[in-house]
Amino acid sequence: MLSLTLLLLTAAPDAPLRAAPAVLLSQTSAEDARGMLERARKLAEELRYEEAVVEYQRYLGLPDRPATERAQALLELGYIHLQLEDVTNAEQRITEALEQDAWVRPPSGAPPKQVELLERVRAQLAARPKLEVLPREDAADPRRVRASLKDPQGKTSEVLLRHATVPDGPYRAARMACEGGTCEGELPTPGSSTNFTAWYFLEALDAQGNTLARAATPRAPLQLSVIEQRAWYESPWVYAGGAAVLIGAAAVFFVAADPG
Repeated sequence: MLSLTLLLLTAAPDAPLRAAPAVLLSQTSAEDARGMLERARKLAEELRYEEAVVEYQRYLGLPDRPATERAQALLELGYIHLQLEDVTNAEQRITEALEQDAWVRPPSGAPPKQVELLERVRAQLAARPKLEVLPREDAADPRRVRASLKDPQGKTSEVLLRHATVPDGPYRAARMACEGGTCEGELPTPGSSTNFTAWYFLEALDAQGNTLARAATPRAPLQLSVIEQRAWYESPWVYAGGAAVLIGAAAVFFVAADPG
């Protein structure tokens, strides 16, 4: 376990001011964010909707805000678009709000039109196909990729395993075999080598070839390195005592068992 040490350096009285401590900067950023959100809400209350949209967008451009706070801001922005009769953007913002926080709720006493829109978008999200990479089985072929597919309306025509030998692609496609909500595919071994690294993501497509769901993306693919036909490095899934553990975006290296 690495320890994190915070060093606060005190400059000499005559030294120029170079940078504020990180803690103070963080406090200032949080205060600025809350101020933006309060201004956006005040503008909306005053029916200055166009100005409120700009202020909400400024707030949403800030990094590292709590998911529940962002979700509430997105919901409020969606309702402003609804007031401006921009239903497309209203639905998009509310979709983003629900993706941030599935339990986001309208304010008490919200008009039926707003409540109705939220519930309609919530139902649309629930009906969307969902694709998720499953933990790797310890004894499985290291090239094998397994995924869970949930498709309440049965719109998925095929699931593709898109793979490349470099993170920027180009990505080739291999069709996965799906049965009972589980899909399986294999990352091809380049040539005759037993050692290789692959980047990949999964895509569920409808009959017209439209993307319905993804697990990872071309810009943020999953990565797997195989050495002597054993998984050596994998992101974001790694082994821990025979079970796979999700580690998010962290990179973890570990020594593979003796292939003999």
